[in-house]
Amino acid sequence: MNKLKRWVIASIGAVAFLVATISGVSANTLGIDVASYQGTTTSYFSQFKSYGDKFTMVKLGGRGGGEGSHYVNPKAYAQIHNADAVGMQTGGYFWGEFGDSVAEASYHAQLAVQDAQNAGLAKGSYIALDYEAGAGANKANNTTAILTFMDQIYAAGYKPMLYSGTYYVNANIDLNRINARYPNALWLAWYSTTTHQATPPMQYFPNYSNVKIWQYADNHYGVDGNVMVVGSLDNNTPAEDVAKPTNRPTDEQPAATADKTQYATFSGVYVADVWKKWQGKYYGVNKDMGIPVIDYNNYMPVGAITLTDKYGHKLRNQYIQGNNGRMEYFTLDGKYKVLSQTATAVEVQMNGEPVWMMKSFATIK
Repeated sequence: MNKLKRWVIASIGAVAFLVATISGVSANTLGIDVASYQGTTTSYFSQFKSYGDKFTMVKLGGRGGGEGSHYVNPKAYAQIHNADAVGMQTGGYFWGEFGDSVAEASYHAQLAVQDAQNAGLAKGSYIALDYEAGAGANKANNTTAILTFMDQIYAAGYKPMLYSGTYYVNANIDLNRINARYPNALWLAWYSTTTHQATPPMQYFPNYSNVKIWQYADNHYGVDGNVMVVGSLDNNTPAEDVAKPTNRPTDEQPAATADKTQYATFSGVYVADVWKKWQGKYYGVNKDMGIPVIDYNNYMPVGAITLTDKYGHKLRNQYIQGNNGRMEYFTLDGKYKVLSQTATAVEVQMNGEPVWMMKSFATIK
């Protein structure tokens, strides 16, 4: 992980979380995470096995910021192969600096899957999004982009996970939405000290729910120290048996067959990319929210849309400007009946009309 940023995160969060404890939480499985700065040989990983570490999270690559257009860890294949050879479970992580851009999040996920496959990371393994820089100003929009990344990881046959630090999570991410969709998929960094720690000080476990892995040290025999507090990496278990998204019935099954009617809400501030007129009615289109290709199935009735400024404040004048080159923003303030859904898409009823949208934008209950 990014040492400098993680040090800032730990320093800012230290006072607030130093005394946070959760009764009943105990150390389960110890592990490490490695990047191109660490070793690759079987003897290297055998040494950590002798310290009690049983899993390794390997950096696959990244995009954005200091990672450039696409960084690939040149040691990833050897690290995964040799950690596995000595009996350690393996997973991967990918630096994602895409802010609140759904399009960028989707592209980041494609690169992460590509890097995982090239590095020999088996399907069914975890791929964590390392999200600790470049967040946008709106928590809801950041969270939508993060879920877009995680949904694509899942769709590719891997298990999604989110890595960040306590301070960054609090400031930029709606964990309730992450946890509701992917329970126990949080990898959280917080250190009580930066000195050497051989084992995790579980009395300082941060007071968060749905934590799967706690990164408790940046100096555990010279590398990051982690402890898995829920389950394991389940390398040999298909993603759909462990990390299947919640908030929906089974894939392709209409919501009407569930025990109760479900409703979708949308908490972001969105751009009206274009206004459409179809069969005498006006509709709004956001190209990130819509399911490609964009057609009338993705059009949102204008009556469901609340025009706002870019901060989400309702405009007094609710008349659309009409594709004149000026940026227009909107929110969706209602509860919309879910008609059907898949792993990545949801069909909702808006003003009596069906509209298909990317599921990562919605909270479904």
